[in-house]
Formats: sequence, C-alpha cells, structure tokens
Amino acid sequence: MKKLSTFSSALRHIGVATWITTLAVCVLAALLLASPGQVAQQQSPTPQQQSPAPKVETEVTHASSDYPSGPPYSVRNEDPFPYRDLNRELRNKTTGTYTVVSTGDLFWKFPVAKRMSPELRELLRNADTTVGNLEGGMMSPFAQERANDVADLGFDLLANGEDDSAAGYEARAKYLTPLGVKVAGAGLSLAEARLPVFQETPKGLAALLVACPGIDLCGDSASNGTEGRPARAGVNQLGLTVWNTVTADQLKQLRAIRDSILARRTEPGLLAPSPDPPPELPGRLVLFGQNYMAADKPGNIHYELDPASEKAQILDVRNTKEFADFVIFHMHDHHNRFSFERYTLNNYPVDYMQPFLHKLIDNGLDMYVGSGNHTMQGIEIYKGRPIFYNPGNLGRDTNRTPSNPPGGGSMTGTERLEQGRNVAGWNDITSYAYIAHTTYKDGRLAEIRLYPVDIGLSERPWSREHIPQTPSPERAKLILERLQKFSEPFGTKISIENNIGIIRVPPEATIDLAIPAIPGRGTQ
Repeated sequence: MKKLSTFSSALRHIGVATWITTLAVCVLAALLLASPGQVAQQQSPTPQQQSPAPKVETEVTHASSDYPSGPPYSVRNEDPFPYRDLNRELRNKTTGTYTVVSTGDLFWKFPVAKRMSPELRELLRNADTTVGNLEGGMMSPFAQERANDVADLGFDLLANGEDDSAAGYEARAKYLTPLGVKVAGAGLSLAEARLPVFQETPKGLAALLVACPGIDLCGDSASNGTEGRPARAGVNQLGLTVWNTVTADQLKQLRAIRDSILARRTEPGLLAPSPDPPPELPGRLVLFGQNYMAADKPGNIHYELDPASEKAQILDVRNTKEFADFVIFHMHDHHNRFSFERYTLNNYPVDYMQPFLHKLIDNGLDMYVGSGNHTMQGIEIYKGRPIFYNPGNLGRDTNRTPSNPPGGGSMTGTERLEQGRNVAGWNDITSYAYIAHTTYKDGRLAEIRLYPVDIGLSERPWSREHIPQTPSPERAKLILERLQKFSEPFGTKISIENNIGIIRVPPEATIDLAIPAIPGRGTQ
C-alpha cells in the first residue's frame, strides 16, 4: 500500500510539472509573436535611466490611391529646395562664335534674291541666324514665289508682317514651314499668336517673339475662345494708351469746352442724358474720345503700356529664355512722336519703347529688332544687348501687280499708283536702310557690322525699284553718317571703315543680369 501510495504521489508531481512546462512554452511563444517595438519597449530602461532621444518630425504630404491600404508615403524634405539661379538661366547661353544677321521690312512681292547685290545676299545666307519682318505677308497669289525667295536668302526666323488673317496663317504653314522658315506673331488664337518660334543651331537654340503695339496698326488682335465664342485669328497685341500733350492753359480750355457741353444735359426734350465722365487723373482729360495731358509743349504724343499686357510680354520673354539659349524680340511699330508729323515717318523711337525694351532685356532678352516706321532709326547697346530700333526697308513693293484692273482710263494699274502718292515716303528717307551682322563670343557681344542698303525708290525703273543693292561709297557714307546721328541719343559709337559701320563692344560691356526676388518663388 505504501508503494502504491508513493507511485500515485509521483504521478501527481509529473502532471504538475508537465502543466507548468506547457504554460512556459505558451508564454514564450506569445512573446516571440509580439511586435519588435513592443518587446523593445518592455526591455527599454525607464526615463530616469536614459535621456530621451531627439524627436524626428515627419509629415505625410500625400498618399497614392494606388495603395489604398496605406504606405508608401512621401515625406517632406526639411532641407530647402535648391532653386535655379535665374541670372545664369537668363544669360546668353550660346557657345563659340555665334552670328545673327538682322533686317527690317522684307517689303517686296516678286523674288529679288538673284538680282540683289551678291555681297548682301551672301551676308544674309551665311549667318547662324537670319531674322527680319515678312512685311505684306505671303503676297497671295505669289505665296510660293515669296516663300522660295526668303528661304533662298537664308531667313530662319520672321515676324508675321501685319498679316493677321487665318488665310495668311495657313499660307505660311503651307509654303514657309516646309522650307524651314519659322514665323511668329500671329495665330488662330491669342495663345498661338504669343508663342515663340525656335531655330536649332550648333551654337545654341534661338527663339523669336513678336508683338504688335497699339490697335489695328499691324493687324487685328487675336483672342482665345470662350464658352459660346470661338477663338479669333490675329496678332499678339501689346496694349497702348495714347495721350496728346497740350499746355496747362490749353487743358483748362478743353475742360471748359467739355463742361459747357455737358451742361446742356438739363435741356428739355432730352430723353436720356449721358452719364458723368469717369474720374480723371490730375493734369489729364478725355474729350470726344481723345486723351489729353498737360505738358511743357503741345503736340507731343505720349504712350503708356497696359500693365497687364506689359507683364504678359515680360513673362513670355523670360519663359522663352528658360527654353532657349538666345531670344530675339520684334515689334512692328507705326507710332509717331508728334501729332504734327506725317504718319509712320520718324527716325527716333517713341517714348514707351526704350523703358519697355530695357525691362525685357532685364528678363533675359538678347536682341531687339524693330520695324514699322519705314525709316532707319538708331542703335542702342544696353548691358551688352543690342537694340536695333529700326533697320529700315529692305524693299518696298507691295502694291504693284501684273494684273491691270479696269477703271483706270488710259493709265495702267502701276501708273495709277502714283496718283496722290506721298512724295516724302518715296525718296531717300525710306530708300536707305542697313543690315546688321552681330557677332557673339561665348555668349558675349563682341562686334556689330552695319552694311548700308539702297533700294532706289524714285530713282530706278519700276522693275528695278525695291531690290536691295550695295550703295556707292559716297551714298554708303551718307547712310552711315545718318545712322551715327540717329544713334547719338543712346551713346552708341559707330566708326565708318571701308564703307561699312562698326560697333566694337568690349567683353566687360556685357553686364550680368540682376533678377530681383520673384513673389511666390523661393530664394535662389
């Protein structure tokens, strides 16, 4: 009995031991299945035993819908974003020796390439980039001949030349684009008219932007489509407000005239009197749709840019320069400086142009080439960037046609064109021009050579007018001396050597831009 009792007791001890062992195994398994963080937390010393680790702050900035269950997330980088240095981005980034040949109005209807002076023809053909204004558009029905001619002369980038129509846009696309000639400044919508055109060269990517200042002086303004209104073809218009100057006493007289007219609004029988005029700035008056401002002298014309339009052009230039290595801007400006001079004949730019072009250069513009007034204007070098206010006419023949429309009596169509013609516009004022050959060395302006041009208005037979020719040495000197005079207000020195003009520019004349802080953009 004692042995049996001892055996039973042993079995009871074995059972307890087995139960304890099983319990220990279960606890160990539970600990192994627990998360490492929980285990680490249980094993970490108390705060009194160890100082707290520095807190690392992260912020979830987005979660992808491709991962609905959670991660991955992107974490905001606490280091500041390395914004680009705009001074570097907006400089002239061409390499090696880069040449640009620029002209004014290509104002001819029939081909001239084979009849013009060989020296001028080769000058146009041999530059890295050749730019001008396609004055008169595609000259339908001579569009194919027109396209072949400008391509044969080596033009790469052209302004639209007052052609604001959808038909002109289609003609340029049909005839010029296949020949590699790009045209800017007009389109089937405003967005398209504002686009730059590009030319790739081994030295860099060149671009051209074109704007039309004022209303209806170089085409109707393009517009973008809206709901219920389609887009309208036209030009990239630069908004201008025109102010006629009068003396302070004259302004008082005009205001008295205005007030005496408005006083009649109380007369009986008037169904609906006109509203009061809008508030006026001091020294300014709007009368019968004309703007007047007080100044020292009467008869000047003052221009003010529309702020939104100016800002749009500045941003377009800067954005284009962030695409391209070299940017050219063109305007076809027909505005006068005085109210008492003939329309579109002026050897000096109007007052809005210089400050506006300086702003464009400060935002990355490398060269300005103008046209419009059919006369030569001066040259300015601003921070090492050339401003060719107007090189003049490279031709002037848009009206003659081989057809002879009826109704002229005993005169041909060409003969009838002489009737009522402005003598001042058909002599050496509009017959003389220049072609500029500009050389850059590793992105810095080095030299400008100015080649005089004579198109022979009123001197040659009709069949020979409008063809660019190298003038005689005497006439070349006369043209260049005029250009010297027109450039004096800008401090530009032009030497005359071997019948060409030369502007030599030292490397230090090219001043790096100083782009101010741009609202909304980080520190560069």
